[in-house]
Amino acid sequence: MRADVLLDVTPATGGHGLRGIGRYVRGVVGSLEEWPPERRERVWAVGRAGEILDRFGARGIPSRSLGLRPLDLGLILGPMAAGGAVRKSGARIFHATDPHRPWTLSRVRQLVTVYDLIPLREAAMLASWKPHQRFVYHAYLRQIRTAEAIVAISGTTARDVAERLGVSEDRIAVVSPVVEAPSHFGRVPQEDGPTFLLVGALDSHKRPELAIEALARFRARQHEGRLRLIGPSDERQRAGVLGHARRLGVLDWVTLEGRISDAELDAAYASATALLSTSSVEGFGLPAVEAALRGVPVISVDIPSARETVAAAATLVQPDAEAIAEAMAKPRAPSREARDRLRVRYCRRSAAEALWAAYEPLLSRSRV
Repeated sequence: MRADVLLDVTPATGGHGLRGIGRYVRGVVGSLEEWPPERRERVWAVGRAGEILDRFGARGIPSRSLGLRPLDLGLILGPMAAGGAVRKSGARIFHATDPHRPWTLSRVRQLVTVYDLIPLREAAMLASWKPHQRFVYHAYLRQIRTAEAIVAISGTTARDVAERLGVSEDRIAVVSPVVEAPSHFGRVPQEDGPTFLLVGALDSHKRPELAIEALARFRARQHEGRLRLIGPSDERQRAGVLGHARRLGVLDWVTLEGRISDAELDAAYASATALLSTSSVEGFGLPAVEAALRGVPVISVDIPSARETVAAAATLVQPDAEAIAEAMAKPRAPSREARDRLRVRYCRRSAAEALWAAYEPLLSRSRV
């Protein structure tokens, strides 16, 4: 048995494993279960040993080298390991899923997943990176430009790839993330006043300062309310956010909670008055979709990704603290119909159909 496609599942078990890229890759792996067995057997996987790789059985190829960072020995050993896996599997297509390991492999066609191009749109973010991080990112951009095909996680990202990297639209397919709500999820009555969430890393494009300004305006009128910031951050980001809260007089009502488990995040959603999404740009916007699927009111700045993903299930506002505060005072839960549409759009079967639509043209060409 030989492979047609070799899928890199490394992000599902690495540093991105809990959220973001890792969750997307786990969704792709899960969606393969929706395929008939004869189609599923055409896809092999390479990555670090563990539960995700074990799901492929004999079609899983473990490699410790893929766990190394590109700028250490991973720069040499990673491509060698991936190339060895390609030869072992006999794959004609390598599906690259990790922007932090932008290898270009010879003797195999590449399909590259693109999550966003935010660093190209946020000059301050790219400038703040260390030289080796910029080196890897520019290698990733070259990988995208030279790949035979692209999988974008949203129409918004697909348009960015076409416009900013000059990639022909006929080389780009959209495979949305798999986003599922727990089967048993209930809203919890609030006992300590309105509680708002901002979920995600405290990067500049997330604009946590805007959420804090909205909280200050909300409290000036309602005399209650707090903001929970959930997600990874570094010391500089935390100092900046807390300093902003202190200047606006709401420090006692802003908490930084870092990374939390899925169970803890579900509990946060259950007790939240609303989720705030104040980003200036997103490739997809996972927290907004997660919250809406759970029946949590979503208040989002009106940006292309929000219009694409949660427009009918959210309150879209201008990027203005006053407009956000007004929406916070009258949060609107998504309707059952809107939630049902999201559930169908981001289910495993939808992802499976889109993924096969991305693979099939490449497989057809490779047989010629």
